[in-house]
Amino acid sequence: MALHSKIGIVIQREYLIRVKKKSFIFLTVLMPLLFIGLSMTTFFLATLNEGKAKVIVVIDETGEYFPILKNTDQYQFIESKTGFQEFRKKSEQPVYATLVISGDLLKNPDAITLYSDKPVVGSAETAITSPLNTYLSDKKLASYNIPNLKQIINDSKIKLDLKTVKWGEEAGSETKTSSAMASAIGMIFTVLIYMFIMIYGSLVMQGVMEEKTNRIVEVIVSSVKPFDLMMGKLVGIGLVGLTQFGIWALLLLGVQAGGLVFLNNSTVFQNISASLGTINIAELVLFFILFFIGGYLIYSSFFAAIGAIINSPEDAQQYMMPITILILFALYTGIYSAQNPDGPLAFWASLFPLTSPIVMMVRIPYGVSWWELLLSIALLFGSVYFVIKVVAKIYRVGILMYGKKPTYRELAKWIKY
Repeated sequence: MALHSKIGIVIQREYLIRVKKKSFIFLTVLMPLLFIGLSMTTFFLATLNEGKAKVIVVIDETGEYFPILKNTDQYQFIESKTGFQEFRKKSEQPVYATLVISGDLLKNPDAITLYSDKPVVGSAETAITSPLNTYLSDKKLASYNIPNLKQIINDSKIKLDLKTVKWGEEAGSETKTSSAMASAIGMIFTVLIYMFIMIYGSLVMQGVMEEKTNRIVEVIVSSVKPFDLMMGKLVGIGLVGLTQFGIWALLLLGVQAGGLVFLNNSTVFQNISASLGTINIAELVLFFILFFIGGYLIYSSFFAAIGAIINSPEDAQQYMMPITILILFALYTGIYSAQNPDGPLAFWASLFPLTSPIVMMVRIPYGVSWWELLLSIALLFGSVYFVIKVVAKIYRVGILMYGKKPTYRELAKWIKY
């Protein structure tokens, strides 16, 4: 479509007015860096302790188990022969918890109790149970009086390294696969489509609502057809989303080619690279763009209709609820489909146009037959044509109507106009 046409002018306006905003630059460039920085900072802070180890008083009536407990950076075990209350009076350090061992733990595993003023964290329980479990297991094995029994048991433990290989279409061809990487990649692209549809669909609704409430749309439709205005807004804002995705993809490729080159000798990095090599990234990106365009056009059309029929943001909740439930259903279906990508739920949801953009992205990394992909895309874009045709009638009437909110029965009448 020529840029000098009216719909082209609307697309250009909607696109440029948003990509020039500081918020777009912030979300596109700084948000990934901020997300990585926050993730690393959270991980670093989570590894820090409070500076002083928490004191756990141990009252071991057997005298056998206290030497097994080892002090760590987080917890210090102090034995008390006089009881907890007497120790608390004499101790200058605050006591975190009190561990009471009242009998032989092999004969009575319940003869151990941890008391505290507030619920203890899991790391404290692990610091106690881990060394005791090891000690008791060794003691139990020793009671059988079988020479080298512990070594025999350790030698008998076998850990299989299962490799998964996908047969190719050509005879004798095969490719290594990674179910964990396929699941991770599928979930990332699924969440991206969900986020983009919600974010840019909301931008469409907000833009339409602002033009209506400010009465600017009355001036615009005097020179531009309502359908051209709606399509220009949908396409322009959709191009903003594709631009953002493209920039993120380039940043990711830059990081992979530049910063991560220093990790080539890392075993973890080599395993990740090998797993990524089993997935056709180019095919995945291509279908991501196609399904994003289809899903965005359908849902942003709904958002445009909502923006056209409401008079204030408070009115949007009534009409947003069914669409929000539908998108969330698609997201949760995609999440559960990662465990069974060829199941009936995943299959039918990846064909149904209102859920296929999100669910199909989970299945593609596992391998989907071409007829399913083509059928899903055909149904999706066929639905896009139908939805836009219906929504355009609602949009044409709604942008010039003010007052009370229309009922669903009235919306059905608008469609028949």
